[in-house]
Amino acid sequence: MSEWIESYRVTVFVPLEALEAFVNAVSPHIPAFLGGYDHVCWWTQSGFEQSREIEGGRIERVPAARFECSLPKDREALERFINETVKPAHPWKEPVVLVHGAEIRRPG
Repeated sequence: MSEWIESYRVTVFVPLEALEAFVNAVSPHIPAFLGGYDHVCWWTQSGFEQSREIEGGRIERVPAARFECSLPKDREALERFINETVKPAHPWKEPVVLVHGAEIRRPG
């Protein structure tokens, strides 16, 4: 019988030029909680990020990837992962980190 595990799905948009370094810095901190794999993450390289600094900035667009990973549902561990791993590895001053609650089916 299968089991459903409560988890978080973390999404971060990363400039393509920084993606390899970001994945290398973040993936060692993605725990194995669904079986015999760790460093489990996903990304795509087909998007753009647009932003403008509110105080007189110009609109900038950069090629960006959507990076995703899953973590066990533990709020303190999630906060540590974001503050101690994601933010220091990200090149932007204020990276957006999207977190969604999810359930993952662990085959049994």
